[in-house]
Amino acid sequence: MDKATTAMSIPTSTTRAISRIAIAQLRSTRNKHTNLINIAKTAGWAKRDGAKMLFLPECLANVDMRIIYHKCLGFIGDSAEQTVLNADPSIEVQMKNSNDDVLPMNSFREALAATIQSCSQSDDEQQSEDNNIINEVEGPIESIVAELRFIAQQSKLWISGGGVHTAATSSTAGDASSPSKIYNTHVIIDEKGKITSFYHKIHLFDVSIPGKVNLKESNTTAPGQKLVVCDSPIGKLALTICYDMRFPEMYVELVQRGGAKVILIPSAFTVPTGIAHWHALLRARAIESQCYVIAAAQVGRHNEKRKSYGHSLAYDPWGELLADAGGYENDSQDGGGDELSPVNVPSIVTCEIDLDLVQSVRERMPIQQHRESSNFTF
Repeated sequence: MDKATTAMSIPTSTTRAISRIAIAQLRSTRNKHTNLINIAKTAGWAKRDGAKMLFLPECLANVDMRIIYHKCLGFIGDSAEQTVLNADPSIEVQMKNSNDDVLPMNSFREALAATIQSCSQSDDEQQSEDNNIINEVEGPIESIVAELRFIAQQSKLWISGGGVHTAATSSTAGDASSPSKIYNTHVIIDEKGKITSFYHKIHLFDVSIPGKVNLKESNTTAPGQKLVVCDSPIGKLALTICYDMRFPEMYVELVQRGGAKVILIPSAFTVPTGIAHWHALLRARAIESQCYVIAAAQVGRHNEKRKSYGHSLAYDPWGELLADAGGYENDSQDGGGDELSPVNVPSIVTCEIDLDLVQSVRERMPIQQHRESSNFTF
């Protein structure tokens, strides 16, 4: 019996909805071309391993060496103007222009396609520096989301793009008198390259610790206002991003009102907060929501000021750990794998999503029903 069913057995069925997924782990830098090539590698490996969907972490392709990053707030430029300038176009505009047409080829996309093809035919070893794969390339980049759409078309995978900075006009940001801001956007793309859904991160990380740090994500980022669930080949997805995981009431709504079966929490945790809270928070969200939780992560050193915890993972609805890509185990760790990371990157881990297990767990421990029927006060 596989790991997902050892804690709670499920009824035998000839129509069980089981899907294989791939969860990527990246070490993004300021080089967008290399970041996208690394994403193409993970897409090729996912295709090779029979996955239906690929999950990418927050800040997946737009890290700049000038950028300052703290905890899960997203990569923020030296100024609001710089951050807005480097953002993707509005996701609303990109979604409107998204269709099933094959995106045109150019020199960079030829490299992306070649990378996907090579990795899809590789052996079981995931080599971050495969000699058969182009690692340093040039060429036009239309936008991060457009290149993700191209990768989806070439690999025939659904893709969760866990965190892309997209432009927000002053009107969409909710303050006509303010300069334009960005959104931290989670985008879902189908195997034909069409944007099917998107979510703007709701919980922004604003923190002020006298003498230590004074960071305010809201200076450059507009908060989202809508919860989002969407259909996919692996079940109904709840879209969230990183810092959202610390607000369990959000996930109650996504399950109770949205009908979510699989929760997505792409992230870029620092090492100290990762060691303290990463596994605990994600397992808690899985257990209390009785959903699968999929959390793709950044890992390793991005620049001289910043490194990420790693541990891309998945939990099942009973809180069993299904896959973990590894990462830092303590704050002083430097060795192992590439000198810039404790583990080899890019990489993927795979596991299976079984929607019958979600149903079985909820039937045998009906906490969702009990939540609806509870009545209490001070």
